[in-house]
Amino acid sequence: MSSTANNSQSSQSPVAMSLPIPSSSSSSSSSEKTKEKEKAKKKLAVFLDINLDSFKRFKGLSSFIANSDENEIDKVFKENSYQVYQTMLSTFSSYELGTYKGKHSYAEKEVLKLMELLKRILIHLEGFVKKGWQVKSIVNVLEKMLGIENVQTLRMSGFSVLLIFLEVMEKPDKYKLELFSSVIDFTPFTADYTNKIIFSRKVFSAASEMKRFIVMQSTEQPTKEDSTKLFEQIFIHTDKKLNSNNNNNNNNVNNNNVNVNNNNNNNNNNNNNNNNNNNNNNNGINSFNFWFELIKTYYLPVLYPSICKQNGLLTAEDTTGFVSNCPYELQVVVINYLCNWITNYKQIKEYFFNNNSSDSSSSTTFSTFTLNQNNQNNPTALTNILVPGKGNISILLEIFKQSCRLPLKYYEVIKKSIQTFKYLFLENTKDLEFGEDLPIYQTFILNEMLHVFEAESQNFEKEREAIGTYIIDCVYKYLIEHYHSMTSELKEISLLAMLQGTVTLLRKSNPNKSVSVSLEQSIVSTTLYGWIKSKEINNKKLWEQFHQQFEEIYHRPEVIKQIKSKLLQVTLVLKELIYPLSQRLITKKLKDIRNTAKGGEPKSLDHQEVPSEISQDSAIHQNIQWDVETCKAIWHCLLDLFRNLSKIKEPIIHEMATQIIVDIVDLFIRTEQEVEFSDYLDENKPKHLSLINIFGSRLFDTCQLDSKYTKGKVLALGCLCRLVCRHHPQYPITVLSHFYSVINAAMVSPSSNGIDLSWSIILNSSNIFNLSIPGANILIPTYLYKIKVILTLKGEITIPLEVRKKCIVIINSLIFYPNQFPNMDIYNQREVKGKLLGNDLTMSEMKKDIVEILSVTLKSDKSSENKVICVWGLSVFLMEEFNCNFNQDLVNEIVDEITNHTTSIDTTVARAALDSLSSIGLIFKKLSKSTIQKILVSLCTSILRVLPEIEAATSSVAEITIASHFHCLLDWISLDNSIFDDSSYAEFRGLMFRCIEEGLGLKDEMWSSNSFSNILKQEASAAAANSLNVGGTDSKDHIKGVTKNLTIKKNVISKINDKFRDSGDKSTNTSTNQEEEETTKFIVIHDACETLLNHCLNFTHNFPSKQGAEFISSMIDEEDDKILFDENDEQQSSSSSSQINTPPPPPPPSSPPTSISTLPLFCVLNENALISVVEIPKPNGSGSYARLFIRDATGKYVWNFDCDYDLENQIKQSPLPSLLEGTNSNLMVLDSNQNSYHLINKYSNDLTIKPVEKDEKLNKLLENLSVEHPECLPSQGKFLNQPLNCLKPNLVDIFTKNQNELNAFIQREDSLNIQEKYALPPIGTTWNAQIPDKAKPIVSQSCRLLLSYLGFLDVNIYTNTLRQLESTNKLSRALTQLDITPGREILKIGVIYTCEGQDDQKEILRNDQTKQYNSQGGANAHTSNLYRQFVDGLGWPVELAQHQGYMGGLDRKKTTGVYAPYYATPSVEAIFHDITLMPTNPTDSQQIHKKRHVGNDIVNIIWSEHIRDYNSTTITSQFNDALVIVYPLPNGLFRIQIYRKESKVPLFGPLIHGMAVNKELLPLLVRQTAINAYRYVRHNTPNYSKPYVLRKFRIKEIVDRYSSDRNYVDYIHSVASGSSNFPITAPITSGPSSATTSSPSSPLSLTPSTTPPSTIGIPSPI
Repeated sequence: MSSTANNSQSSQSPVAMSLPIPSSSSSSSSSEKTKEKEKAKKKLAVFLDINLDSFKRFKGLSSFIANSDENEIDKVFKENSYQVYQTMLSTFSSYELGTYKGKHSYAEKEVLKLMELLKRILIHLEGFVKKGWQVKSIVNVLEKMLGIENVQTLRMSGFSVLLIFLEVMEKPDKYKLELFSSVIDFTPFTADYTNKIIFSRKVFSAASEMKRFIVMQSTEQPTKEDSTKLFEQIFIHTDKKLNSNNNNNNNNVNNNNVNVNNNNNNNNNNNNNNNNNNNNNNNGINSFNFWFELIKTYYLPVLYPSICKQNGLLTAEDTTGFVSNCPYELQVVVINYLCNWITNYKQIKEYFFNNNSSDSSSSTTFSTFTLNQNNQNNPTALTNILVPGKGNISILLEIFKQSCRLPLKYYEVIKKSIQTFKYLFLENTKDLEFGEDLPIYQTFILNEMLHVFEAESQNFEKEREAIGTYIIDCVYKYLIEHYHSMTSELKEISLLAMLQGTVTLLRKSNPNKSVSVSLEQSIVSTTLYGWIKSKEINNKKLWEQFHQQFEEIYHRPEVIKQIKSKLLQVTLVLKELIYPLSQRLITKKLKDIRNTAKGGEPKSLDHQEVPSEISQDSAIHQNIQWDVETCKAIWHCLLDLFRNLSKIKEPIIHEMATQIIVDIVDLFIRTEQEVEFSDYLDENKPKHLSLINIFGSRLFDTCQLDSKYTKGKVLALGCLCRLVCRHHPQYPITVLSHFYSVINAAMVSPSSNGIDLSWSIILNSSNIFNLSIPGANILIPTYLYKIKVILTLKGEITIPLEVRKKCIVIINSLIFYPNQFPNMDIYNQREVKGKLLGNDLTMSEMKKDIVEILSVTLKSDKSSENKVICVWGLSVFLMEEFNCNFNQDLVNEIVDEITNHTTSIDTTVARAALDSLSSIGLIFKKLSKSTIQKILVSLCTSILRVLPEIEAATSSVAEITIASHFHCLLDWISLDNSIFDDSSYAEFRGLMFRCIEEGLGLKDEMWSSNSFSNILKQEASAAAANSLNVGGTDSKDHIKGVTKNLTIKKNVISKINDKFRDSGDKSTNTSTNQEEEETTKFIVIHDACETLLNHCLNFTHNFPSKQGAEFISSMIDEEDDKILFDENDEQQSSSSSSQINTPPPPPPPSSPPTSISTLPLFCVLNENALISVVEIPKPNGSGSYARLFIRDATGKYVWNFDCDYDLENQIKQSPLPSLLEGTNSNLMVLDSNQNSYHLINKYSNDLTIKPVEKDEKLNKLLENLSVEHPECLPSQGKFLNQPLNCLKPNLVDIFTKNQNELNAFIQREDSLNIQEKYALPPIGTTWNAQIPDKAKPIVSQSCRLLLSYLGFLDVNIYTNTLRQLESTNKLSRALTQLDITPGREILKIGVIYTCEGQDDQKEILRNDQTKQYNSQGGANAHTSNLYRQFVDGLGWPVELAQHQGYMGGLDRKKTTGVYAPYYATPSVEAIFHDITLMPTNPTDSQQIHKKRHVGNDIVNIIWSEHIRDYNSTTITSQFNDALVIVYPLPNGLFRIQIYRKESKVPLFGPLIHGMAVNKELLPLLVRQTAINAYRYVRHNTPNYSKPYVLRKFRIKEIVDRYSSDRNYVDYIHSVASGSSNFPITAPITSGPSSATTSSPSSPLSLTPSTTPPSTIGIPSPI
């Protein structure tokens, strides 16, 4: 049925389709037309033959009609009207009387043709019929055709004839109209209604007594489809009339256009056509008026009795008709045709709208009723609403009303209805004069659309979604788009309509519980957008209604989602208006994103992932013109949708709503950190929002809800903590007290469904005790209690890892509280069911709680990161404990916990434990000796316990962990020399060297004389037989024997070296055999042992040197102070020699060329020390020194050597006594070398030999050995300390015999005559002895003597122990590279000062001091005194122009400042890039000369006096891997923030993010934290080697590449001659030329060169 209704323009009834259409095709040929005419004449003749029966005449007439045009037909009908009618009637009567015996189907077709003939009779003979011609007969025929007993096809055909008949009659009488009104049977529709339907008329039926039926009686009762088709015939007939008239109008217009060029007939034709058009239009409208009036009179009271009563068409008491609603099938027909007519015909629209006599009072009553009634929760409210208006418009509105109540299977009809009425009442209202009634009609239309949302949608979900989407897209969005051009009444109507549509669709009372997500999203989103765009900020009542209505649909999650979407969009707009970002910040933000993508953003332990940027909705951001006040008002109105969070019943919905509030708060918190701080102070810019005032009440109320809303409470508590526990101006005490009360109650509340409220609090309030928030200390007992419960809980509830971490962070923030506030007792306000959980908290109890919590967590926690935080926390606590009256038991407990984890299988934890022990050593002077001994002995014990297990491959401890033990010991022995002096540490010293033995693998082997001597004996015995007869051979054989013995000795040493090879050698082919793999297995431990041992030997009591801590390695090169031998010197020597008649000595075989300096001799000792010796002149020109250069893995050391024979005379000639005037003359200080080795000699003119004192220690030792080890006593049993009197029996006789022989020899000598013996004169020319001439200085004389005295020229040592190197240019370059390789770690650390209000990098980099910086610090204009004191604690100031240590890229020419903080130990050298000490360039806004240092530093220390947190990306750089930020607090502590790039930097200490540190330990801890951070980054760098290992590796490279194959003879010759026997140039020095580094007045005093090698070091990133 719906298909018929939907296609009414082209649909035709079966009868209409069977009408013969005369052929008038212009394309037929003339011959065909001639044939048709002839045929028509023949058929007409048949018809006119009265002698034929009626059947043949009817057929002849039908054939004539089919083959003739309308004019001919009309002519024949008018000329033969009686015969035409009689033929029709006679034929019809034949079928009626039943005389026809054929098939009924044929008879039915014939009757239908007869009805078509009757239609033509009515059309062609219209004038006759109007005058009453054959009217009764026609009525009689129609009665028989319309009887309900007939088949449906005959009734439909008869009804179509009746419609034409009534139209021809123009004013039909009552009988005819009653026939018209009784044709359709509505009974089939009553089955769809629950109540009884009464009809005022019965369906027309043939009289029973007549017993006459037409052809075939129907065997079935009429159906709804039959009745609908009959009813539709009325509309089809009317539509044809309208269409035909419209077509005639179009034809007339075309004819008019054709005749425009006809000059003679233009005027007449135009007038005629205009008249025809008007007539046709009038005919069509008159026909519509005629039929609609008939429908309104006879059918509308049945279909729409309610509106008919309202318009007086029915009495109020009438109960007939379809009271509730028109049958759906008939309603479809009505609305379908009416919509087409009203849309297409202006006169029909005016017919409905102008024929309206409305009553304004009733309309007003309706309007008020509607607006108020719809706000109630009564789902049937809309069905009882009266239709506004009177007359036709009220009928039209009633039809629309019922069309909106159609089932959804008719959704296309509903859509058409809505579209039509939207056009009539919303779009095109200017041409209609409704006056004050228009808002009423508009309200009615919009309200009636709501019924679509409540229509039964079972099995029609798609249709409901389609029609709902249509209303949203075509109606609601139209209203939004044209909102600002509407009247004020329509604006309010539109907003309420959208609101009511949303509520109607989604409220619980809607029978259709399920709504598609897309439809739900669309309607809520559209409604919210419409209200937002309206900007109705002054109509509070309207918004109040909005809030109340929306609360009805909070049970739907999608509603909350859409509210969130729109609210966040408005929030973004408000953020841009109140918190605008400058172009600088926008550029910086984009740059930060790029830098973060490259190297990662530094993050702290409090870091929370920032949600992705919310994409902007152009409809809100661009289509709406915003200002601050309007946007803020709309934002508040939307925010008030959640003004009653506590009234939301569903926990899930409550959680979602709370999440929206939390998201907005977090967005503004982040925004406040992003904007310029100056905007906050600028009164001309919008005032920032008070977040606590806007959101506080909602969040606090949520926290008071019961456990049903646990998830929402979790969100609210976390948001409150983030609001309060942040670095910003603090809230009033009233707010804070309420906050503390809520937090205290939530912390001790029991968990619900596995969720504990305290978790959210701890996660978001880790800063609560390090911000100096007023009154926050009152929560310390609560936090301690809850944290202890969380961290010691086992097996009951799984605590999230992040919660445990934040617990530890909070505990670490309290470490300095007990000593900072020793007299503070905190009232315990923890209450459970009205009972306190503990007593008031004292500071001593707080200490114990902190240590207990950290210790237990360190043992039980499974997270490596948490363990590391605990380790660092315990170490800092221990350091703080020694700042006051320490508790040794507590200290021992901490030490035990840390040392127990130094051998953890988790290398991260072990490393943190060892580094924390090293950090504790920084307060060495404050530590008790027992603590020091405990730490050091524990380290050694761990090494001795684990090393054998590692060698046996049974240990799970990593080798790097044991190596770190040795480095930890190195840090301790570098701190204070008392470790090697104080007897309290004797046990440690013994253990340490035993650890070194174990680590080097030398125990019981190399350090044992037995092992060494056995190897020598085994090798020497193999050659003993070949060397027994050496004395009987000639000289050549003797030389060969010596050479062979030398080879044997060399093999012996080689085997020893092979057996005890240095495991640190980096073999180029370690996989050649299994032995090499085993030797390199423990290379890390071996290197660490060597580092420790060498530092013990080189720097104990030798740091700092006399030149300062920056010197641990010499900066003198082989080319400094070299001797130059020229020809004049040689000539003078020759002349002096000839004067004493002494022949000149023969020149050496390879004497050096004249006028060049002597070349150094380069050797390698024991494969790990490079030795070189050069000759340097004495300052007084009386000879030369030998200068010895030693390069090993720890550095380069230089010694000057000379042979002294007369100490007193040497003292007299020395200039030093004059320098020592006024001092103790018995003391003389002689410089041994430039490394501050002081040789103190006491001398006296009257030297006396002291008697040998009895050694009581030795006596007592021998006595103890005799007692404890009696097996060592001699056979007589005397103690070892007693004289041995019992000798061998014959020993006295032997002594007596020897004495006698000696006496006899003396007597014989005395008896000889000496004078006779020596009477002959001497052979020489004189008896006077000649004094030898002083030996002429020759090349490398001092070098030769030094090497000889040291035993380096012994034939027995020239083996693998000492090898010569080839002196080449490449060797010189390799030595230069070795010299610039630092012997200790070098670090450069940035120090940045930020004062209050500074956010911009440019502003911060301009900070400096106006007064010159000195070692005492001083007042300045741009930095605080507190900051200067802090920087002074980081290191001591050094003058850059004179500084010889590590420069870290700073310039000696004062372009980077005059002074810089510097810090050094034997193992670390650090310089600090303090930007305030660097000059500010007023013409450079970027201060590039400052940023290139701090921007390239791996670690930066930031001192911030700002009132909000420092942004880790303020100084934009991809190289700042770690940041240590310090904030002074009002309570005297200093808050610490640690940021690190997690992908590059492991967790470091001793300072942990969130700590609050006291002033005394602050610089020390910050410095060590920065050093550790730097180390961690460097150690994680691929291919990084520690300084000792790197220098050792380079030494080995030099040895491998430049070892010489010379024999012993060449070696001795090179030493004696000072020549390398190769034409080489002098070595390249590592620094600028310093040819005169020795002072003339002080022959042994050396001045270091100006450029230390350590300034180059490892290249830093630029």
